[in-house]
Amino acid sequence: MNLDSELVRSFDDLISHASHVLVGTHLNPDGDALGCALAMSHFLRGRGIENEVVCHHPPPKNLRFLPGVDRVRQVPKREEHELGIILDLDSVDRLGSTEPFFAHCNRTVVIDHHVPHEAPGDLRIVDVTAPATAVILTRLFLALGATIDPDMATCLLTGIVTDTGSFRFRNTTAEALGLSAMLLERGGNINLVSEEIFQRKPLSSTRLFGHMLETMRLYEGNRIAIGVIRYEDFERAGAIDEETEGFVNEMLSIDTVQIAAILRQPSMNRVRCSLRSRDELDIATVARDFGGGGHRNAAGCNFDPPLEEAEEMLLERLKICLESS
Repeated sequence: MNLDSELVRSFDDLISHASHVLVGTHLNPDGDALGCALAMSHFLRGRGIENEVVCHHPPPKNLRFLPGVDRVRQVPKREEHELGIILDLDSVDRLGSTEPFFAHCNRTVVIDHHVPHEAPGDLRIVDVTAPATAVILTRLFLALGATIDPDMATCLLTGIVTDTGSFRFRNTTAEALGLSAMLLERGGNINLVSEEIFQRKPLSSTRLFGHMLETMRLYEGNRIAIGVIRYEDFERAGAIDEETEGFVNEMLSIDTVQIAAILRQPSMNRVRCSLRSRDELDIATVARDFGGGGHRNAAGCNFDPPLEEAEEMLLERLKICLESS
């Protein structure tokens, strides 16, 4: 799918007149978010444009292989930038502590594929049908005639591979596969991406996953699965929250399960929730009810402790979602 030529021209004009650009993405960055932010940083450097990359959280362990990952900071060196470019963002609160830095930019661009809670950005390049922001960004680079080098290709591949579940999720499109093939031709290292993201886990993560499976609860004729990981479970396994990546997808792989949820308490004052669903079950509506968001089949939100109350509220809303199908 081609981008609107007017959007491409507007973006090109903005970066052509900016000598300093701030690049960012949402907190708790995943492969699409961080891959896109770093791909944009490589692209801007190729155009001779100084830039910094910021994110509320540092890169998780499984994404530290990304080319240029050492550029990611929590606080920029410069106080002001002429242009801010934000990747994979549906609402400004998802910027976390970096939000004020982008508020000081003269203009901002948002490139995203989520159904937006808000519409931040002076220029918005958004396609909610795209399987990953990396797909939109690759379209943009091609439309600009950019040279996609191996580092950019690996970053963009990471975004596509992670958000399509290594081409297993139902959002996988012919375009995503075609662009991935092109990125491979440009030097993208898909073997590295797959190894680091899907085939390398610390022992602490495996132990935590085993405990979650043992204690998981099934409801509504085994169609809803809820896993709970308490603060003391993290402590016992010696694990951190980022090591739970992919747990909820494994729960959804149970043949009877149509909705899977995992409630995690990585600290005493925070309960995080990841949600997944099959087919036409719109789990994003559940996440939005609790102040979160995401996609139809993959979403998330946060709760205040206690965890037991969070599980109770979530289950009631999941039952309604299931009955609506």
